[in-house]
Amino acid sequence: MPGDAFGGVIRMPFNYPRETAGTPVGVPAAVNRSIMLTLRHVRPICLICPLWLLWLIAGQSAVWARTMSSVSGVPPGFEDIARGQVEHLDIRWLGRSLGIFPVFVRPDEVHLETPEAVVRAIGARMALREQRAPSPVPASDAATVTPQQLVEALARPMPRNGHLACHDVGTGCRYLDTDSADVIFDESSGVLELFLSKAWLPSQDVAGPAFHTNSPGSENALIHTQIVNAATSERYRNLTLLGNGALGISPASYAGFTWSLVHSRDANASRRASGTQGRIDSLYYRHDLGAAHYVQSGRMDQRNLSSAQGGSFGFVLLPMHRFDGARVGTSQAYRNEANATQGSPLTVLLTREARVDVYRGNELLGSAYFPAGVQSFDTRYFPEGSYLVSLRIFEGDTLVRTESAPFTKVGGDGAGQGTQWFVQAGRAVDRQRDIGAPDNVRSSRLTMQSGVRTSVSAGLTITSGMAWSSQAFYNETQAGWQHAFAAGRLVTSAAVLLGSDGARGNTQSISFANGVGLTLYRYQMRDASCRRGTSGVSETGASFGCHELVNASLSVPLGPWQAVAGYGENRSYGSRRAARDNGYDDPWLSGRDVQAGVSRTLQTTLSRSFRWRRLMIHARGGAYHRRHAGVALRDTGGFVSVSLSRHRPAAGGRGMSTYSSASTEVRMDDVGRGGGGGVGHGARTDYGVSHAMTWDDTSRRELSLNLNANERGMGTANVRGAVDGRYGDAHVALSRTLFGVGEGGETRSSYVGGYASSLVVARQGVRVGPAMLSGEPPAGVALAVDSTVDAAIDSAIEAAVEDVGDAGLADSEDRASGEIAATLHVDGRSLPVALGSWALAPVGGYRALKGEVSETRHGAVDHTVGLIRGAGQYDDFLTPGRLKIHRVVADRTYTYVGRAVGPDGLAMDNARVLSAVAPPLDAQGTFMIESPRRLTHLYLLIDAQPMRCDIRVAQRQDVVHLTEVSHCTHVAQHALPASLLSQSRVQRLLGEAGSPAGRQVTLRRSDARTY
Repeated sequence: MPGDAFGGVIRMPFNYPRETAGTPVGVPAAVNRSIMLTLRHVRPICLICPLWLLWLIAGQSAVWARTMSSVSGVPPGFEDIARGQVEHLDIRWLGRSLGIFPVFVRPDEVHLETPEAVVRAIGARMALREQRAPSPVPASDAATVTPQQLVEALARPMPRNGHLACHDVGTGCRYLDTDSADVIFDESSGVLELFLSKAWLPSQDVAGPAFHTNSPGSENALIHTQIVNAATSERYRNLTLLGNGALGISPASYAGFTWSLVHSRDANASRRASGTQGRIDSLYYRHDLGAAHYVQSGRMDQRNLSSAQGGSFGFVLLPMHRFDGARVGTSQAYRNEANATQGSPLTVLLTREARVDVYRGNELLGSAYFPAGVQSFDTRYFPEGSYLVSLRIFEGDTLVRTESAPFTKVGGDGAGQGTQWFVQAGRAVDRQRDIGAPDNVRSSRLTMQSGVRTSVSAGLTITSGMAWSSQAFYNETQAGWQHAFAAGRLVTSAAVLLGSDGARGNTQSISFANGVGLTLYRYQMRDASCRRGTSGVSETGASFGCHELVNASLSVPLGPWQAVAGYGENRSYGSRRAARDNGYDDPWLSGRDVQAGVSRTLQTTLSRSFRWRRLMIHARGGAYHRRHAGVALRDTGGFVSVSLSRHRPAAGGRGMSTYSSASTEVRMDDVGRGGGGGVGHGARTDYGVSHAMTWDDTSRRELSLNLNANERGMGTANVRGAVDGRYGDAHVALSRTLFGVGEGGETRSSYVGGYASSLVVARQGVRVGPAMLSGEPPAGVALAVDSTVDAAIDSAIEAAVEDVGDAGLADSEDRASGEIAATLHVDGRSLPVALGSWALAPVGGYRALKGEVSETRHGAVDHTVGLIRGAGQYDDFLTPGRLKIHRVVADRTYTYVGRAVGPDGLAMDNARVLSAVAPPLDAQGTFMIESPRRLTHLYLLIDAQPMRCDIRVAQRQDVVHLTEVSHCTHVAQHALPASLLSQSRVQRLLGEAGSPAGRQVTLRRSDARTY
């Protein structure tokens, strides 16, 4: 018999006397007596004895074979192990837990009770090579497996392979190479390691496949994000609603839309700038043609072109109006950029953390440490060519195995993004052709734009775009170059615009970073209206304006200090009407002429932060010079400020953290006219204090108070509050002057507030979620925490304690949700989810995300809440309008410890537990039972007789319920609750108790209790 035949519980051979002389060890005497009686009765007909005897022996073998093979030679108390029993084991695959599943464990093999549930858990982790619905990414030609084939592979009995579950590191431990499915049962830790054929696993390299695909199990949904902003002051009010949504149609298509609604009132502006205005900025249908092309139709603007969805065309000068029409082009939305420079993949499967060395012959090409899972080696620095490599796997500095694999790497620049292009045509939608025109008028002007971007050499890209209309033709050409030097990374770009109507423009930018930060940006634009005496709008084309902008900044560390210098210059030429053709209204500038002139700003600052005891001290000083356009004023001055702050983190069960600060600033101003006439100068001292309180448990809440004042009798106070939770992010601020302001000594107050959230409509239902942290077409990741296990485990766990009353459970209120059971970490946000609930986290579409589902215990008092399956890390990729729901199974666990006695007052030793999956009672009748509900009664089975026992809690220590002595009474088998009788586990226990072998075991136990 194998060394792990009895589950590792028994570690010594059995030595007990034979019950009948001449009987082989391991054959019960009752069986031999039955055979001998049969032989006595058949002596008169000995002519047919041989045939009849063979038939008899075969019949007895058929009846008793399974029982005899498992219980022969087994002492009392170990029959369950020998026959086999259902155990709930942690099934792990590629180093990650798939969850806890019921497994029928025999001395030499295991059998998964719910292979379908295991396959679903595998599918939630990784998309195997299977035949699926059409995808925008071509399918692999490698070996495939269907879900049904995987279920069949897991449904068969599999050898335990317990000898491979080595406790010490050794060669060949904890690994199986299989063509189908196999396991290693580590009984000491209750873990079943699952291994699948390598041919079924998707090809992986360091960064994954060359193109992303939708996460397996994702579904279509309507996902919408909304933002509400409000601001009021004495003379101005504004309420703005912004919406951004996507409706998934298929894995390769969706409908996107954005809209806005604005209500404003301005006492200083015209009536045109006040009132309510609503518009649909975009409403389109997009279909991806494979992984690199797409077609899109409807109302669109250029926002998709500026992202990877449309090829990352960053036009800054070319007029790109909103239009109603169609667009076709290339896309980088599915591209995995980290994959571009890799050779052929080198994949290794690890069940534990290990070091992997890669050799070509005796040349060590590289070494890396990996955690458990499907890992791939970074081959960017491997030599070019095709050759065989050896992968040596070390665990704890011990070589456990060696694998060989072919490798190929082709030379050249793999980082190039190729050529991107687009073409679009339609009718332009003018936001406002002139001040009196109605909103959202579709112009009769036909328009057409196209663009091409290509990589010329390493780090150099050329982009060119053209725009045609019935009035003019424009071309913008860009060049961008970036390179990493030893001293730092340099990024440069330049663009030129030429128009048939005389419009000219150019822009340049330079940035360098390596401790020292340098940026330089210049923008110049002139259209036909820049000539003196012309109107503000070009008669033949678009209105670009007439201005030049220069920005430069330099950041240099000077020992413990940080120095920053900045310069800005803004030149305006001629006069033009504001908010003409840019697509959006500016209530502060509508109907006004922008003044010509030059504005310059030069500013330098020097700052340092350091800690003194428990205080953080920040010192800052600087000087500035400003000159304003249209006004002959200059502003020169300097400032010195010091602030002290202290942060008290939450500790000792206190969920609140605080932040307090005090500051003072001395500012010298000299405001004068350009001709030398002084207007005012002097010094001013400002004082400020603030205190903020933050609660960060199931949601983040913040409340702060700020006070500012100066010696001139002017001060303000404001109160701010913010909540970032699972139902959205809200913030509000109230501000009011405390002292006289202005010549009239008036007081003023203002209010600003906002709310941002998301909404999903899916098969799961309707949910409101938190805000999305980007403006892309949205997708969604959700976490559903089921409070009960699936149907297969229901029959093994839940149904045992289903009935309220007779089944011994408390009120059905136990099934209500409330406690936080799990937390979803995705896109920089943590989202707690209660038991029996689900929550949404919106994310940007076409984005590769790394998320994690972790166990969280919050709110439970007399029980524990734990995840049965589904926890771990996930890699998700979703197109807009797709929803991925990660399902985890969690439930409460009530722990009861006590002692049961029968009607005769004797201990219920070795009684089997029917009400829950639990070990038999010990010789003193002591039990420890974990139940998903509160128990008031307990059902046991002893000597083939069901028993009902009362459960009364005497005291509770943390989450453990210590019960009084439970007195048990007989109950008929047909009187057991239907939920118990319907369970296969209970049926098996009752059947075994009523079988001949079961009665023999009962006789042994009765004899043992007698003596």
